[in-house]
Amino acid sequence: MTEDSFDLRGYFDVLIRRWKFALALAFLAAIAAALVSFATKPTYEATAVIALSPSTLSVLTTGQAPPYYLMVDSPQRLPPAYTPAYYVALLQSNDVVAQVAPQTEVTIAPDGGDKSLIDIIARSDDPQKAASTANKWMEIGAARMQKALLPNQDGLGAAQARLDEAEQALVKFSGDNGLDYDLALLRKAVLSTDKRRELDGLLRAHDVAESVYLDFAKDTERGGILAASAYAPTQIAAPIPSTPVTPKVAQNVLIGAAFGLLLGVLGAFALEFFSRPR
Repeated sequence: MTEDSFDLRGYFDVLIRRWKFALALAFLAAIAAALVSFATKPTYEATAVIALSPSTLSVLTTGQAPPYYLMVDSPQRLPPAYTPAYYVALLQSNDVVAQVAPQTEVTIAPDGGDKSLIDIIARSDDPQKAASTANKWMEIGAARMQKALLPNQDGLGAAQARLDEAEQALVKFSGDNGLDYDLALLRKAVLSTDKRRELDGLLRAHDVAESVYLDFAKDTERGGILAASAYAPTQIAAPIPSTPVTPKVAQNVLIGAAFGLLLGVLGAFALEFFSRPR
């Protein structure tokens, strides 16, 4: 037998003699952990999910095949980067927060497994409040995200203004020359060479402005339909949680018992050391 084996046997002998002390500390620590856990107010967690349309996500997503990227006809009229961070920023914007007026802690982040999913996690000591807060944020946030998907109205407004100017010029020409403002009649009107040339120029300007306006109007209407259908995010409501996420009583008791056992073992060796005769 080696000296090391005798030393190891000595340690086991100490534990055998003082096992009651070690187990008593483990038991007391487990009881203390249980009491603290039961005294701690429980926290419930509810998660609402906003699922982005693949065609509105500009980064590679996981769990989908093939990889989806931004697919639109007029990307210059849309936000420059449809990334998860962009959507999270929309959900955390001041106008959304003001409408939600949350009374609980809320965390918003892309899902770890699929970037096309945005998780809205609400925590509260009231399970009903946690679920209602997450769902309200989801509804208001999805509406804000859908609004961001609508096409820009600036181009349509400018085209409308140009068409109005062209029509006003034709109305003025008609009044100055004793003609009725009717495009069909104006195209057939018999005028002097100079007046005819001037009228033809005004008619061409009106036709071009009208064509541009109709193109913008068609794109805007199409974009609005897509924003309300194909591009619209899907809302997955959070159910009312039935069990709290904290405190974890069983886990806390096990940790307390393990820590108490460790202290018991160290205490057993300390008692053995101090009880030896000098």
